[in-house]
Amino acid sequence: MTVELLINLAVQILGTGAAFFLAYRSFQKRRIQLGAEPTLPQYFIRRSTYWIGTVSYCTFMAALYWILTWQWLPLEPLVTHVVRNLRSGELVNLLNGLDGNTIIPLIAAGLFLFAIAWESEFNPLLILRDSIHDAFAIPTKAVEVYNALVTSRLSAVDDNLKTQINNRLLVPSIDPGDFEKSSTTVEYKWAHNCLLFDQIQNYANQSSFRRFFNEPSLKWGEICISYNAMSEKVAVWKEAEPHYTKTVKLIKELDHLTGLLCRLLASLVVFGSASEHEIWSTVKRLGGNINEARLKHTYKYILIFTAATAVGVMLGREISVSLHNAFLFPDKPLAHFDYATLRWTAYAISIYVLPIALVFISRTLTFRRQQEQSERYYGFYLAMMIMGFIVSTTVSALILELTYYKDNFNFMESFIQHMRWGILPALVCGYVAYRMDTPVSESENPGKLIMAATLRFLGWGSVAVIIMLYATDDLTIHESNLRFTLVGTAFFVVGLLAAAARFKTVRPDA
Repeated sequence: MTVELLINLAVQILGTGAAFFLAYRSFQKRRIQLGAEPTLPQYFIRRSTYWIGTVSYCTFMAALYWILTWQWLPLEPLVTHVVRNLRSGELVNLLNGLDGNTIIPLIAAGLFLFAIAWESEFNPLLILRDSIHDAFAIPTKAVEVYNALVTSRLSAVDDNLKTQINNRLLVPSIDPGDFEKSSTTVEYKWAHNCLLFDQIQNYANQSSFRRFFNEPSLKWGEICISYNAMSEKVAVWKEAEPHYTKTVKLIKELDHLTGLLCRLLASLVVFGSASEHEIWSTVKRLGGNINEARLKHTYKYILIFTAATAVGVMLGREISVSLHNAFLFPDKPLAHFDYATLRWTAYAISIYVLPIALVFISRTLTFRRQQEQSERYYGFYLAMMIMGFIVSTTVSALILELTYYKDNFNFMESFIQHMRWGILPALVCGYVAYRMDTPVSESENPGKLIMAATLRFLGWGSVAVIIMLYATDDLTIHESNLRFTLVGTAFFVVGLLAAAARFKTVRPDA
């Protein structure tokens, strides 16, 4: 091995090590925002699993740097040029020989290392980091638990637990009726804090959770001091005359303590639970409102919708062609399954399944920051309809216009012209979002399920026929009865998508 190759290998190893180190630092910097406080994500997963995620990201970044500087934009020409000219002492030739082939790889390597450590929402490497981070640290579940604890209703808490809380107080400051009052009152907020603190005490007595209480960022010491101070303040406030300013200040202090308690308890519950069932059983026992339907294995639903769309196109087109050839125009028969069916399938998947996939993503991002719990989110359903309309119309315009009119393409004109093709996908997106909050039971009668799916199929198929008759009203027909085939295909596609919109959700009492 020559000196040049040895030095080049050393440079590669140093650069790869730097990429690994910067990736590690970046991964450790990620914080999960629970309320007003950032929280380290390693407290939401087993330590071994978290380190697997860390090593996975760092190794991937190091491998990407190695490939970049060894294969795509190799540093070897620069290293060889510098070493040879330094050995010969020809510094002038060293400067003159620096051209694009030697400088550009160095710039690319430097920019890549900079991007690994660059904390910016526009950094694509940080998007990858956050994706790997989320896969191992489970921040979504932690935020859901936090939000459920913040908005919990104490009226659902067991009476024995309420008695236990009152007995542990240093200064008597809770009355039995405080648990039933409005959530905006001092009495209720203090009772809520006492419930959370009492539950945390159960974890504090277990050695396996010791590191949570020793972690400065979780502020267990501050919580204890604040809790004891609040006990006396609330007792004094109850004995004194009502005072607006003091009440507002006390409520603000209680809300701050609630945030700290919920943050620590969410960490303990997620980390200490063996299963998701156990997590939500604990949250429910503390009065947490678990109305939000949490879906598991969403990729399976995407595959189901893709299959339903493909089957709907094939079945709808073939049945429409058969009816056309048998009853309408026997003398002008249409071809059965051919290349056109495959094109129709690809087009239908693009305008139906792609927006539905975005509904799943939007739902996850929305409820990750959602604190107010509700059984229905009609504003979200409307937003999904608008999103589905824009996405499907855009995709339709790009596919059809670039396929047939690419020499004379104007996006805005094409978008307006193809708006009618976005109506059905928009309605389907809104309906899918609605059905996500309509949980089903594992023990539901199969006959009832089949009947409900059939009714959804017929109902939405009829809606599809009506809208497609409007959409194809002024359609220029290049083939005989293309309109008839399009309407029939839409009946099966939309009907099957509606029939497939059945979601199993995680329930604490499942």
